Amino acid sequence: MFEPPFIHDPGNGPRVRDARMFLGSFFAQPPSLEDALCREFAQEEVLQMLMTVLPEETALILWYNRSRAKSRVCPACQRLYRIGDVLQDLIDERPIEGKSMTPMQLREQELSGLCSPVCFVLASINFPDAIRSAWGRTAEEMDDECWEQLNGRITVANEMSRTLGMVVKMTRLDDLGLEQLCF
Repeated sequence: MFEPPFIHDPGNGPRVRDARMFLGSFFAQPPSLEDALCREFAQEEVLQMLMTVLPEETALILWYNRSRAKSRVCPACQRLYRIGDVLQDLIDERPIEGKSMTPMQLREQELSGLCSPVCFVLASINFPDAIRSAWGRTAEEMDDECWEQLNGRITVANEMSRTLGMVVKMTRLDDLGLEQLCF
């Protein structure tokens, strides 16, 4: 029986269709064990904790992103990339000549794995007043008002919107908020 490929390229970069299949493939980079934080996140127990608060696919992607130094899968569009890659625009099909990455975009790729401003806005849509203040920043770098907005009660349109909002909130914290789950 034919199984669709777990990675496909719609024309603007490879996408991961099945995170579990991807993690077991040679396309997935191994955890960056030389980096202490990546080594800490690479533990199976961390993945199990993430799966208690996020859907499996998103938990796998977030776990992958936090346990690799440079390789990322965007939680919003599932684009496979390396931090700092100049990516083809998700919307505009024109070539990317002369395009450069902003320091905040690079920082956001490191924090959340969200590959572009478009994906960050999509993930942050439930927090419109916090989008500018949260972009590329950790909890310590945001003001109290922005953090309160991220932690506030929201009404979401669907499960994907809720999940991506959780990714934005969790990735502002060094430990993804997992300490709260444990204690």
